Amino acid sequence: MQTNIYVDTNIIIDICDSQRAMHTHSFEVITGYMEQDNYELYINSDTLANLFYILANRSTLDTQEVLDKMRFINEIFTLVSIESKDVEMALALCADSKSKHRDYEDTMQYVCAKKIESSLILTNDKKFVSADIELQTTYKQ
Repeated sequence: MQTNIYVDTNIIIDICDSQRAMHTHSFEVITGYMEQDNYELYINSDTLANLFYILANRSTLDTQEVLDKMRFINEIFTLVSIESKDVEMALALCADSKSKHRDYEDTMQYVCAKKIESSLILTNDKKFVSADIELQTTYKQ
């Protein structure tokens, strides 16, 4: 049986930028999941746009290196498209006074994880909100 794992943008940035503190740990965790046949790793389509912006503007990588990293990510992760109904769901969660969802980008990540029936969200964001999908970090224990 396949297990769907949703990967937050911060993990993707970690594995692409060797200068980040969690680079090695994040890369090891992702590699561990990739080596097993029963895991499928997902990101949403916005992650690639955010990745390009962050790597191009906040790292020491040149444009060709950034594009190579993006191709690598596009090859190993399955993309979840963001549709209008997903945007509406994320906005509704953020607007709901009973909900703890306040960060739109994190909420969209959560909505995408729900969409693929993920059993795990891999994130290093300590403020990530998920009541019904398990969260895992790449912090070394």
